[in-house]
Amino acid sequence: MSAKGLVSFEEIAEHSPIFHSFERFPNWCSIFNNDSPVKLEIGFGNGSFLIEMAIREPDNNFVGIDMFHKGIRKLVSKSEKLGLPNLHVAYGDARVLVPVIFGEGQLAEVFVNFPDPWPKKRHHKRRLIKMSFIDILRDKMALGGRLRLATDYQPYAEEMLTYLEAHSGFRNQTGSQGYSRNRADLPKTKYENNFLRAGSRIFYLDFIRQ
Repeated sequence: MSAKGLVSFEEIAEHSPIFHSFERFPNWCSIFNNDSPVKLEIGFGNGSFLIEMAIREPDNNFVGIDMFHKGIRKLVSKSEKLGLPNLHVAYGDARVLVPVIFGEGQLAEVFVNFPDPWPKKRHHKRRLIKMSFIDILRDKMALGGRLRLATDYQPYAEEMLTYLEAHSGFRNQTGSQGYSRNRADLPKTKYENNFLRAGSRIFYLDFIRQ
């Protein structure tokens, strides 16, 4: 047990029924005990967005992918206290995991909230949203599924928009070359609220798998 009362990452990895470190393709229907639609958040931070989505949409299944121990501990601890049967966590790098743990057309919706923009030019190659990863999402998302992204960093927003506009597998929900003004239908993340309080502009991207 940690000093703040949170179960350690090692204890979660060994004992939590909602935490997974996959080595092969899982049976999500067995894991969730149903065949409801699966929605994914990549890089869930402290988990507040994913928790709220699982509460709001009890008839949908939610998977969070992250590799940072502190955020995973917080999410797992809170989810288990709330008793959310429709939320599971996968540990690892999404670029490696998504091709392995989801079947073709399995994902109904994908959220990427405030991915690391890696602002230094020499680090741009580390950015998550690249054409190669968009190809992966296209294959794993159901037709008509939604890809929802948010960032406060305009150069990264412009780069993501350029990639997605050029990709034949996705259509901009808000019109060509446009960002959504807001996301009133979704809960706000901790960082999103911080950015909005500071007066920063948030760039929302909303694309449909076609």
